[in-house]
Amino acid sequence: MPRASELKKNMNEPMEKFVSVVRDYCDWASSKPKAEKEEVRVAIRLLADLYSKVLRLPKPDPGEDLDRKRVSDEDWKKVYGRFGSLPFQFYLDCFRPAKMVEEEPGTGDLADDLADIYRDLKEGLGLYDEGRIAEAFWEWRQSFITHWGRHASSALHALHAYAVDEGIEL
Repeated sequence: MPRASELKKNMNEPMEKFVSVVRDYCDWASSKPKAEKEEVRVAIRLLADLYSKVLRLPKPDPGEDLDRKRVSDEDWKKVYGRFGSLPFQFYLDCFRPAKMVEEEPGTGDLADDLADIYRDLKEGLGLYDEGRIAEAFWEWRQSFITHWGRHASSALHALHAYAVDEGIEL
């Protein structure tokens, strides 16, 4: 697995593109909402970009120290509130769709999904901006696998269905 110094020297195109879309997502999350249809389109584009680009990242060694600045609950709540501008908040979700067992659908929370994704991405971005490249990419990949990947895929599914049902051009 590449170390931080190797990663910094060898930042490849997929890594640069991922960092760019992370910045775009974090900027969007902390911006004033636009019109509903535009918000839906932006959310779909950013989630799809994040999902496709994280899959192209190298699998770096996290190094020794993963101490990082956390996104505060107060900042998370601001972002959560900002996502209340989307045209719906709750949606039906199946938490284990690959298991063919009878299961009651659960309730997904779009604002929670998007705010949790923001938190995970922003914390990795803090590492990246401190020059802790390997740690940042390790954090983004790990949190994708364990947390924000499910939020992104569920939110994307709900947003896509909403856009199609409402005739929003994608």
